[in-house]
Amino acid sequence: MLHFGLVGCGSIAQQRAQALAASPVARLRAVYDADPARASAFAQQFHVEAAPSLDALLARPDIDAIVVSTPPDSHAPIAIAALNAGKHVLCEKPLARTPDEARLILDAAARNARTLATGFNFRFYPSVAKARELFQSGAIGELDHIRASCGYRIDPASGWLHDASITGGGALQDNGIHLIDTVLHFLGDATDATEIHGHTTSSLHHWPGCEENGFLLLRNAAGRVATLQASWTEWAGYHFRVELHGALGLIRFTCFPMVTELITAQGRQRFLHPHANLMEKLKSYRWIVVQSFLREFEEFARLIAGQPSLIATGHDGWRAVHAAAAARGRA
Repeated sequence: MLHFGLVGCGSIAQQRAQALAASPVARLRAVYDADPARASAFAQQFHVEAAPSLDALLARPDIDAIVVSTPPDSHAPIAIAALNAGKHVLCEKPLARTPDEARLILDAAARNARTLATGFNFRFYPSVAKARELFQSGAIGELDHIRASCGYRIDPASGWLHDASITGGGALQDNGIHLIDTVLHFLGDATDATEIHGHTTSSLHHWPGCEENGFLLLRNAAGRVATLQASWTEWAGYHFRVELHGALGLIRFTCFPMVTELITAQGRQRFLHPHANLMEKLKSYRWIVVQSFLREFEEFARLIAGQPSLIATGHDGWRAVHAAAAARGRA
């Protein structure tokens, strides 16, 4: 059983704590937030302790790992402090604002021989998991290329989300960072992109340093190619869509709603994931997020134990930030 401390008591932390309360492999012990009142209320809600300071939380011998659930500008200092204190770290996306910041976290993990993972929970959504199953079964043969896009219409009153000093960028750093990881996850063994070309546009709000649309063209060492777009100006509403194009067919998956399709010369199969779709309607998409966090904690435990794991590593977090930065000409 892994015992966790949680830093940052915002909305994502609520879902993290719900998952920890239901997890068979992990438990939440204590929390810390820069706002003591919020930390106290959160601790009472989940029947855990509120630490008076970050140092106090990290000094606890009964805590094995830390979830970093704060805005991105504090990810590096908190994660590095936790790793230096001998704790394993699961950090929410994006791992950091820049590739250099992310590299500092990776260096701290290596220096302290601790496990670092990045919170790319989309890997555990039902439609993505089914796509991975089909792909690994050879249903579409050898992968040729990936085509992917995601987007929503951002609320101008969305606080720090469009403050580049906090986030490090715009759509590619926000919803797009999940898309980048998903694409790289499916590209195969040679996952680090050897070529990255990108462009950005910001024609609506003109927030400094925050692209409203980001476009990437990736190619890895195996010659597989991916194109993707992340948008904050998706007028038709939220979407997340990935297409895996192989020698024998196509796998397409979306969320939300959760749908996976297999299209080959033999016909078309559609997988609807009815339980997830029903619970999404009854309890909102947050129910699916909590379920994905449950699986992510299980895979984190496997990673710490040195077993094969599907969780995104610290390196996975770095390469996603690197790709997003490359599109902005900052890699």
